[in-house]
Amino acid sequence: MSDIAAVSGATTTIKTLADGTFRLSIDIEPRHAQAAFALFGSPGTPVALARITNEAATAFDQREPEPEKPRGGALAKLAGMWSNATHFWEFCDVDNADDAAEWIRTTCLIESRAELDNSMIAKQNFEKFVRGPYMKFMQARGGA
Repeated sequence: MSDIAAVSGATTTIKTLADGTFRLSIDIEPRHAQAAFALFGSPGTPVALARITNEAATAFDQREPEPEKPRGGALAKLAGMWSNATHFWEFCDVDNADDAAEWIRTTCLIESRAELDNSMIAKQNFEKFVRGPYMKFMQARGGA
């Protein structure tokens, strides 16, 4: 198995349908709703069930929530637009949008464009090594 993810819940109803199908309903606390929807949000999603002890359920519910990934803002959007511009490819001496995006990440020492809006160092690197030089490059070409 490549990916296993879990969300805790509690059974609420159990019944056997006329055709012999066993139907089990599970309630999931609102704080786990987003994760549950991501895991089971479409009909027909394969699942595996396991009963856990009350002690294990308590420990599971008390674990630290995973930190939310930072969202990109204006700088991330700008970096994305520039990555798709052929003049920008010329500026950073690459051949395509993927290479331009990688060039920005490498130059700014980031893993994701979203960091440009959430890290002061990433923002400073973007301004110093990308935006400023690119603006000068475009002005020298006669367009900015």
